[in-house]
Amino acid sequence: MDQKKLNIIETSIKLFAKKGFSSTSVQEIAKAANISKGAFYLHFDTKDDLLYELFEHYWRRMQKRINEVSSTPMPPKEKFIHQLKVSMEEVADHREFIIMQVREQVIPFNDMIENLIRRMRYHSVLFYRNHILAIYGPGAEPYAWEASLTVQSLFKTYMDLMIMDKMEFSLLKVAESIANKMDAIMEGFESGHDCPVITDEVIRRVIPENYQFNQFEDIVFQLQEIYDQRDDVDLKDTADILLQELKSDAPRPAVIKGMVFNLERYDEYIDLSTQIRAHYM
Repeated sequence: MDQKKLNIIETSIKLFAKKGFSSTSVQEIAKAANISKGAFYLHFDTKDDLLYELFEHYWRRMQKRINEVSSTPMPPKEKFIHQLKVSMEEVADHREFIIMQVREQVIPFNDMIENLIRRMRYHSVLFYRNHILAIYGPGAEPYAWEASLTVQSLFKTYMDLMIMDKMEFSLLKVAESIANKMDAIMEGFESGHDCPVITDEVIRRVIPENYQFNQFEDIVFQLQEIYDQRDDVDLKDTADILLQELKSDAPRPAVIKGMVFNLERYDEYIDLSTQIRAHYM
C-alpha cells in the first residue's frame, strides 16, 4: 500500500477511536496527517471509502499473519494455539481499531462496508470451524458451527478485558486456555448432553452475499471467477492450476502450497488464500 495512503489510514483510526467516525471531519484527518484536504481526496473519494479501506487493511494484515503460521507444519491443536496467539497480538497492536468498532456499533454503515463486515465475521467463524474439524475430525461436524461461535465468544471476552479494561495476560497462556476450554465444549456435545442450536440451516441465513454454503464450492466459484474475468496472465494461470488440483482425485499439497503463495501476492485474494490454506494445508 502507498505510504501516504497508509499514513492517512493510521491517522484516521486514532481520530475515529477518540471522537467517532461521524464526528471526525476530513479536514481534521488531513490536518492530523500533515496533508492538504485536496491530497486526502487524491487517495479516497469519500470518508466512507476511507473507512472501507481501513477495515480491509487491518483484516488483510491479520489474515497474512495467520497464513504465515499456517505455512509451518505442526499438529492441528498446536497450529490453532499459535494462530490464536497471532490474532491476539494483532488485536493488541491495533487497540484503536477495536475501540473504533465498539464506538461505531450503533452507526449504520453503507452497504459496501456492511457487506465487508459480514464477510469478515463469516471468515472468523470459518477460522474456528475449520480448526475444530481438523482437531476433532469429521465426527465434530454436527456441532462445529455452534462450537465455533462459542469459542469465538471466549476469544472476544479475553480481548475485551485486554483492550477495554487494559488487563495484561500472557497471550500464549490465553490461547492455550481457549484451546483447553474448546476440548471441554466438544466433550459436552459428544456426550449427547447438549444439542446444537446453531445448525447448517441457521448459518445459511447469515452467509454473506455471493458466498456458497459449501466451502469447496465457494473456493471453486471464486477461482473460476478469477480465471474467467481477470486479464493478469500469472493470476489466471494460478487460478487454473488450483482448479485442476482441487478437482483432482489426489490433490498435491506441494502444488497447492506454491499456487497459494502466488495468490497471496494479490491483496484482494487474501481471504481466498486463507480458505484454501484451511482446507488443504
